[in-house]
Amino acid sequence: MQSKTKWRRVIGLAFFLGFIPGLCQAADIQAGDWLLNLGGALRISYNQEDCDGTCQDIWRSTDLDTTAYEDSDTYLTGDISQISLSGRRQMDTGMNAVFRTEWRLDTPEGDDETILTNYEQYLGLDTAMGLLRAGTIETSYMQTGNLLDLFSSDALSTRFFVDIQSALHHNTGKGRGRATNTLRYDSPISAVGVTAQLFIVIDNSEDADHGYGGGLIYTSPKMTLFWQYYDNGESGDDEATKVGAKFGSEAFSIFGQYEVDNGLISLSEGISSLNQDPEYDINGDTITEGVNTAENHNTFEDNRTTGADVWFLGLSYKTGRITLLYEYGERKNSEKGRQSDDGHTGWIAGLSIELDTYAYLYLGYLEKEFNDDDRDKNTRYSIGATFTF
Repeated sequence: MQSKTKWRRVIGLAFFLGFIPGLCQAADIQAGDWLLNLGGALRISYNQEDCDGTCQDIWRSTDLDTTAYEDSDTYLTGDISQISLSGRRQMDTGMNAVFRTEWRLDTPEGDDETILTNYEQYLGLDTAMGLLRAGTIETSYMQTGNLLDLFSSDALSTRFFVDIQSALHHNTGKGRGRATNTLRYDSPISAVGVTAQLFIVIDNSEDADHGYGGGLIYTSPKMTLFWQYYDNGESGDDEATKVGAKFGSEAFSIFGQYEVDNGLISLSEGISSLNQDPEYDINGDTITEGVNTAENHNTFEDNRTTGADVWFLGLSYKTGRITLLYEYGERKNSEKGRQSDDGHTGWIAGLSIELDTYAYLYLGYLEKEFNDDDRDKNTRYSIGATFTF
């Protein structure tokens, strides 16, 4: 019974994923009673950008204050590779003990000596009643969005340069896409194709404002639907809700999602009116720390910036080893944000060539146009390769 439950979950996710470049292929290792899986992805891309101001994102960690960064609009990077080790052991009770440790691999540049960055780290139990995990875990809000992003961790991702998926689909911390101190439960897929998710983010501070969220996913041979909710547990406006869908087959599909911002998206995007830059005295010492919404935890109780809804639609077509992709989306202007025209539109056109089960090449163009008429659009041409294992 346990084996059937496991494989129904795998088969259901296989359709939902369709053809998603970058999905890790794991190598199985038998270690005593444990079945271990070593997996990951090595990525490299060459990018040419033209941006109004800076367009730094996760692929580019160069110091913004250096002249070299300001003058350079082309760069080669492999900064978003990753490696993971996971394991499963069947216990006498019939339950399976599971664990996962996953890290982002960076190439150090300049004074930055960081090589490993924490991704998922959890322990759990997989039973006939569902999967229960504890640790640093990708929220179901982030997971469902990334499953619709065909180049989720590549230079053509919808969640970074063009930002047509919200920042709740990346970063680690309370109120982020990958939540720390988290308990997460995933139900088995029911006979009609529905699975439920529930997560609780434990707040270890004195305030004890615990976050929570979850949702539902329905999967059938030609359709996937989902609904997700995320509440950061603070007293201010810090909620987000989204719906999404994918229709079609491996050869052709149409997919997209709509995110409703009740404050948490504005906080995660750094456009809340609370989000102010730190101030320094003449000696460079900090006078005020600023507001911590851009990195780590979103923990502020009196946010009133809302309305930065985010949506996107995409089309994919696969013939043989070639996949064509087009995606278009928008982030609306926020209400009571730091500036009146803080929204934008963005689109992506891309092509990938599957070399084999474990490797593909891709190229594409990304464009982000701001609602603020005083800002020029940002553009990027990218060509890259990804090798999974």
